[in-house]
Amino acid sequence: MKRIIAYILVSAITAALVLAGAVAARAAGPEEELLARQEEVHAAAELLRSLGVEEDSDGIRALQEEWWRCQARLYPRYTEEEVVMLAKLMWGEAGGIESVTEVACVGWVVCNRVDDQPEPVTVASVITSPNRFYYRESFPVREDLYALARDVLERWTMESLGCKRAGRVLPADYRWYAGDGKHNWFRNAYRGGERWGYSLPSPYES
Repeated sequence: MKRIIAYILVSAITAALVLAGAVAARAAGPEEELLARQEEVHAAAELLRSLGVEEDSDGIRALQEEWWRCQARLYPRYTEEEVVMLAKLMWGEAGGIESVTEVACVGWVVCNRVDDQPEPVTVASVITSPNRFYYRESFPVREDLYALARDVLERWTMESLGCKRAGRVLPADYRWYAGDGKHNWFRNAYRGGERWGYSLPSPYES
């Protein structure tokens, strides 16, 4: 009976998290709301554990990701303006690409370049570096790309804060790519190097 109740709770909690995450994706709430949300998901995870739900279950993993998303919104490494800029960059560099994972990798290239600099730089300064990316301020902000840009920057922040399964889809040393408008090919050296084979689990593909 406990196992049945646990599975019901897992499904209900996971569905609630999806809805809450979709609403919260547009803008981070006040600090008090985020802290309260963390307490809620922590309590829910403890309840599932008490019912015998395994630590690696979808339900507990979803709760853990929600906790870390709140943490990322409390301590973001990006600004709202940079979310918009990254969405525009994704449109310029990958607007015609069907694979969401491939488009997300463009965002991770930007994040990887921020992390690779010997001196602190910002997402905005990397995006606008001369002769690096096809970016224009006049580019449109497509709704799906805006949501994806925010998701990538949140996951990047989650990882930097200590989350072990943030949903990175491109290794940290892959900072270059080329494409043909339908696909982009990512590599870990300016010339030559290894081509990325999309072997990390993707949160965007079923």
